[in-house]
Amino acid sequence: MLFRSLAIVVTLIGMLTMVAMPRIAVLTARLSLRAASDDVRTALAIGRSLAVRRGEYVAFVGDAAHGRIRIVSGVDTLFTRDLAPHGVTLTLTRDSITWAPNGQGWGAANTTITLARRGGADTITVSRLGRVR
Repeated sequence: MLFRSLAIVVTLIGMLTMVAMPRIAVLTARLSLRAASDDVRTALAIGRSLAVRRGEYVAFVGDAAHGRIRIVSGVDTLFTRDLAPHGVTLTLTRDSITWAPNGQGWGAANTTITLARRGGADTITVSRLGRVR
């Protein structure tokens, strides 16, 4: 009797787990994509802010092959973030964005940064003036 009740409970837990696992995977992918997108938006805000604060040219550099983003000024790396732990793919229309000391984009056209994971995607656009949308 006890064995039969235990078997029923274990079977019910197994069935609930089978139903919940795909939803958990989708939720995990969505959260990872959002975290990576927040990292990129933060890096862009830091880059523009540092250009104004330091009074020098600062660049956002994206490395799609390694899933890494950096903020650099001259030879100094001021900020770096590895997006690989989020499991996202990074696609950029330009590999770098530069801000002038006044905070406006310098020598750039509009840039699109796309982050994707498991069918979901987030697109970040940086205008030629250096503003993030």
